[in-house]
Amino acid sequence: MATNKAKRSIHLAQPERRSPNHKSAELMPVKSHVYHAIAELNAGLEKAILNLQELQHNHLFRASGLAAMNRVLRGIRAQANRQLMMAVNERETANAGHFQKLGLEASELT
Repeated sequence: MATNKAKRSIHLAQPERRSPNHKSAELMPVKSHVYHAIAELNAGLEKAILNLQELQHNHLFRASGLAAMNRVLRGIRAQANRQLMMAVNERETANAGHFQKLGLEASELT
């Protein structure tokens, strides 16, 4: 009997759908779940890196192969953090500018 495996959508990987009411990214604050997902990504990669280091001390495995995998994981972690932080920084900078502008407009009205 065949089973139908439906693919689950990964919310963070999906492109953002902007409604017509949102003119720019500055009106869309970065939600806490994004920061949590980045922290979880880092925790997972750090655990994998530490586990590879642990395995390097075991003489059952070739240390050179594990060291190469360790370097690859460290590179992936650094690249992911750089790209994610650039996107978050861009959004937070736009938000800060937007709210600063709103604060200036409000102070001019009083």
